[in-house]
Amino acid sequence: MSLLRSVVVGLRSLFRKERVGQELDEELSGFLEMAAEEKMKEGMSREDALRAVRLERGNLETMKEVVRSAGWESFVETLWQDVRYGLRMLAKNPGFTGIAALTLAFGIGANTAIFSVVNSVLLRPLAYSQPQDLYIIRVIVPSLAKFAPSLPANVAGFSIWQKELRSFDGIAIVEATSRDLTGQGPAEEIPIAQGSWNLFNVLGVQPTLGRTFRPEEDLPGRDHVAILCDWFWRSRFHADPSVVGTTIKLDGIPYQVVGILPASFQFQKKDELGPLTGFASRTALFKPLGQNPEDWGLIGDFDYAAIGRLTHGVTPAQALAELNVVQAQIAKRAGAGVDLYAELIPMEVSVVGPARRGLVLLLGAVGAVLLIVCVNLANLLLARVPGRMREAAIRTALGATRSLLVRQMLTESILLSLLGGALGIWIANVGLRWLIHGAPVSLPRLDEVHLDARVFWFALILSVVTGALFGVLPACRIAHASPQENLKTGGTAATEGRRTRRLRENLIGLEAGLSTMLLILAGLLAASVIHVLRVNSGFAIDHVLAVDMDLPPQDYEKPADRQRFYAEALSRLRALPDVQSAGWVSFLPLKGARSVSGIRLPGDRDKVLPPPANYRAASPGYFEAMGIPLVQGRTFEEGDRGRNVTVISQSVADRFWPGKNPVGQICITAWAGEQRSEVIGVVGDIRTVRLDRPPEMMVYVPEWRNARSVPDSASIVIRTAMDPAGAAAAVRDEIHRIDPNVPIVALRPMRELVSESVQTRRFQMLLAMTFAGSALFLTSLGIFGVVASSAEQRRRELGIRMALGAGHAQLCSIVLRDGMVPVLVGLAAGVVAAIFAGRLMESLLFGVGAFDPATVAFVAMLVVLVALAACYIPARRAMRVDPMVALRYE
Repeated sequence: MSLLRSVVVGLRSLFRKERVGQELDEELSGFLEMAAEEKMKEGMSREDALRAVRLERGNLETMKEVVRSAGWESFVETLWQDVRYGLRMLAKNPGFTGIAALTLAFGIGANTAIFSVVNSVLLRPLAYSQPQDLYIIRVIVPSLAKFAPSLPANVAGFSIWQKELRSFDGIAIVEATSRDLTGQGPAEEIPIAQGSWNLFNVLGVQPTLGRTFRPEEDLPGRDHVAILCDWFWRSRFHADPSVVGTTIKLDGIPYQVVGILPASFQFQKKDELGPLTGFASRTALFKPLGQNPEDWGLIGDFDYAAIGRLTHGVTPAQALAELNVVQAQIAKRAGAGVDLYAELIPMEVSVVGPARRGLVLLLGAVGAVLLIVCVNLANLLLARVPGRMREAAIRTALGATRSLLVRQMLTESILLSLLGGALGIWIANVGLRWLIHGAPVSLPRLDEVHLDARVFWFALILSVVTGALFGVLPACRIAHASPQENLKTGGTAATEGRRTRRLRENLIGLEAGLSTMLLILAGLLAASVIHVLRVNSGFAIDHVLAVDMDLPPQDYEKPADRQRFYAEALSRLRALPDVQSAGWVSFLPLKGARSVSGIRLPGDRDKVLPPPANYRAASPGYFEAMGIPLVQGRTFEEGDRGRNVTVISQSVADRFWPGKNPVGQICITAWAGEQRSEVIGVVGDIRTVRLDRPPEMMVYVPEWRNARSVPDSASIVIRTAMDPAGAAAAVRDEIHRIDPNVPIVALRPMRELVSESVQTRRFQMLLAMTFAGSALFLTSLGIFGVVASSAEQRRRELGIRMALGAGHAQLCSIVLRDGMVPVLVGLAAGVVAAIFAGRLMESLLFGVGAFDPATVAFVAMLVVLVALAACYIPARRAMRVDPMVALRYE
């Protein structure tokens, strides 16, 4: 009750000030009258009694101030006075206010934009029920550890997990694939996911319309139902709720739509649930698994992402222990002579993946830029300290304490920072759109990035902290100044002391160190991109056009039909002008590890799991069109039809026939069933996953190998003598002349595909270089301001030196030395800091280490040149000092 009463009284004093003041006057007057009456009873006259009471009790106005200061509202009132005074001071200097606010807006806006990404990707929980209980289950095969540290799950092992494991409330598996959507406008290949019936129960997601899958719909032949994602439902079906219950055709087969997922549901992008899962950037719909576990072996076909939800009260360690017991039983039942283990990865960690370190480093980089902004503004305010000394002295003489002076100065700086923060939120909103548009599709949870309440609170707190940070040093300098000395000088000749000048020079050193560190880190990222682009990809990049196609299964059900289409397409394309060669392949380079199966020699033990290789079905002419060099033997020819032949990569030859000629040797290929194959050629290694990843072992099989070697989805590669983009229209026309219903999924030059593979590195490099360049620009402004101010303060000294015979070069060297010494110290400190920071970002580097002498040397030279340019302008002014004018300056 007392607290409530205090709040009510305080609010009344704030908003009904005149009435409360009148009541206080009446109360104090009544108190004085009562005291005077007591004096009058002692025989004093009224006038003498009132005079005696005032002498005893003090001045009436002083008593009012004592009463007002006793409540909390006094602090609010004085703070409001400080705010109004601060706003008047900022309005009095519009030029300084505008420049400072814009500088702060850039720093705070950049930090807010990057924090928005960090908030959505790293801090905000996944849009599932209790996501902290969700784990990705990966399979570990020790004998394959050097090829693949861990593998996804398979169907047979998943069915055993469901029956045996008690540590999980539920386990689901899901696989990425694609289907051709027909009957709903033009044929379109759409990315879909097929998962076990309990997938949405495990994730804790319920459709906004319709239902989830039923257990019986996991069986083959009963899986022709689909649940649409919200974005696909809105874009393709215009958010029509009546679509639930209707049928759509996927690969010519009717599927009944049974549900619509909520808009907040975002399934993970490619590789976020682990390698080989291959999820597209946006999944269009889900269908049941439709697989019989008995049709699959216990070892092999590790193609599914497994998601498990821990039982309440079970720790991950307990669940992993039980899982490994079951894995040992599976290995024993398989009888393959291999050990099986498992690992549990929190789903949030798996989704974020390697993006975590890159985002944290970017947030640190943009934070360093904001720190440089703070240092610059602190230097500007320190330069204005002499001009405000007289004002502080007068306020001190009138009774202001040091704490009140500090509070007033901090109020001004925080108001300035809040103004910059308001502009910064607008800049963050604009910058966030640019970030989302330019960010690579591999950045997880990109669709969820937006400004929310947490981001606004971050911007507000950052603005307040920033204002306090750059305002505290000038406030302390003013508060600790001697009022007597400043009143004597009259404020007109006040100059900064040696201590203040030294402080400003130290701040310049800090700026130089931070900008040096950012420039070196940006240089390391740029060098990494250059090294990646210089990597020998193993295939041709220029003059090569790639056409991704997806043959409709209902029209090309038989392998012979698909072979006929590819043969006619290649015949037509080879006849086009400027086309030098053409061929097709099941998966292009840089498309990731696909169709992974074992390869072994005939004499190897059957029970030993063979090392994995990536299999590619290819036509005659593919290697020539793709520019993959032939090392030994030959490639596929039409005369090889009907023979079990294969072409291997150099890494396979080195693995099985080191120092020998593999041509003519026999190997056992395990892709689509084990077969004896004769090696007829060895080609160079290619980069299969990314340019910065080592080449994978590759096994190429001819299109006539079996039904699986003639896929309905393939890529035609065309080598042209002209710009490949110019041949795109003719290529599209020729394919559609064969069959206009065949969708062309993508048609692009190989250079574009290579460029996409380094998109993440390029994006990180551009952001880092932008922040580093901004830091260097701000640092140069700070150096110029400090050196110019210092030269102006030393104008009389420089005039005396010139009068005593000092030349222009000597004066210039004095000014340059004063400016460059803190810069060189900061430069050295920045190099050391960059070495330590570089070790934290080694996983983002390629071809360079944390310390690259060439990058350090270039950055050091750049910083020195920029600092010299910033110091030279004030130094040149100092050389033009007229001694007589300088001596009369004071």
